Amino acid sequence: MTSSTDAPGDALSGEAIDRRIQQHRTAEITLTVTNPTGETVLPFAGYRQSHRERLQERLRRPEWQAILARGDAMRQWKAGMRLPPPAPAQQARASQYLRERNAERAKKLLREGVRDERALVEVLGNWETALSGDDRFPIVFLGLVVTLDCFFLPRCLYCNQTWLPRRLTVDNWKGLLSEAAQPTPPYVYLTGGEPLQLGAEVWGDDGLVAFATQLGSAVNINTNAALITPQVALQLVKVGLAKLHISLDSVDPEVQGQLFQRRERLEAVLSGIYNVQIAREALGARHPQIHINCVLTARNIYQFPDLLRFLLDIRQVRSSGFEGKIKDDPLFGDFAFHLIPVGGSENALLRPTAEEWKRFYTETWEEAEHVWGDYQANVGVPQDERQPLAAHVPFANPFLRADHRMSLDEYCEQAALGNYWQGALTERCYVGPTQAFVLPDGSQHWCGGHAIRRPPPLGNVQGSMLRDNIRSNIGRLAEYPNAFCTGCAGATCVINQGTLRSLRKQVAEWLHEWDSSGNSHHTDR
Repeated sequence: MTSSTDAPGDALSGEAIDRRIQQHRTAEITLTVTNPTGETVLPFAGYRQSHRERLQERLRRPEWQAILARGDAMRQWKAGMRLPPPAPAQQARASQYLRERNAERAKKLLREGVRDERALVEVLGNWETALSGDDRFPIVFLGLVVTLDCFFLPRCLYCNQTWLPRRLTVDNWKGLLSEAAQPTPPYVYLTGGEPLQLGAEVWGDDGLVAFATQLGSAVNINTNAALITPQVALQLVKVGLAKLHISLDSVDPEVQGQLFQRRERLEAVLSGIYNVQIAREALGARHPQIHINCVLTARNIYQFPDLLRFLLDIRQVRSSGFEGKIKDDPLFGDFAFHLIPVGGSENALLRPTAEEWKRFYTETWEEAEHVWGDYQANVGVPQDERQPLAAHVPFANPFLRADHRMSLDEYCEQAALGNYWQGALTERCYVGPTQAFVLPDGSQHWCGGHAIRRPPPLGNVQGSMLRDNIRSNIGRLAEYPNAFCTGCAGATCVINQGTLRSLRKQVAEWLHEWDSSGNSHHTDR
């Protein structure tokens, strides 16, 4: 598609499409036109030319043309489209709640002459006292493992999920969503197994995503994307899905084929990604945003710069209608990624050595920073506004994203043993009671890491409420962190560190005000 003219019978170039779009601003459905051969086309404005052509080629396929030709259906999709609600800030909400509930106890110690910062933080961060008398404490993160079934058989090489029967119905899941939504809606994470195997129970007009979104919850689905057909992609946009976490470890078909245990699965995953991009374009939406989960193993650890280069090539540089700074574009965070060190003792042979980890965090990461720097320059981000990759994507680098209280060499030695977060664990778990992770059989855990490693559950939601399970186990919180926490994927560990910093900052401010004035009334904040 290189012609700059709008000649009859020729496929439209990007420039010709843009001209046609300007002539069809009053189109009833979205910014679509029909080329001389009768095919519906979309502008894909803001994409790089190579990926624009890729999406246009996919759009010409019968499965997309058949859907776009159904004007009434497209109008219904667009008319019924919901915007994703904002996601709560888990770290900020946990520390805010603890300060609100425990501030007076900490201030009382100050008035009594206590100046030990550690003791004051311990009181301020005490969940037993915080929950006393509060039956509606906030659940900020709700993880639902809706199934542990997955149609990728054999499963991905590193998959370490232990199967459980599915005993909860879609109505049970909706009950949990309703329960957690008061007083404030949580961030909802639907995962598996493969959650899209549940079909319309997840993405339908009456499915879990639509139900949670109506309650005010931002929803994320963790998926391999291979089941995202054009219809499913349009539905995910329509029901207001906020984010898709998609598993992709390498763009080398040979390596990804080894990790997926089937070479052809890479094309199926990419097809799902492209269908989401087309659906967003067809409905004039910026959601769901795409987030890539990349598991780092000895087989793909040095290929990350190539994966990054590919993701930057297929992302939308500018979203339609946005005219501000590129870095402020709502889609500038699209195709962010989470690098997850391969976990589980059963994956010891896939684990990089200490030397391989050291090379990744030095040479490979430096190469990735160059790729990211070149991208920022090429898309026009001013020099003084450019960010390092680790700052733009905080979850990108497992070593840099947290304070590990050890040198890089020491960390790499621990990583080679599968201990990725041992040095970054806080002395107490400060965020567990703001989370709930429920497995298909109804068993409830503090977090996603525990839902995989399976310590004794807090209870089962078939017989008790989410908050009752948390409250009845609050004494057990003192047991954590422990060995079940060292294999964490990192998010809970990082949020714990941030919550602790917030509590320490509050105590330091109180001590400074007290020492400066000698009066307790300055600690009313």
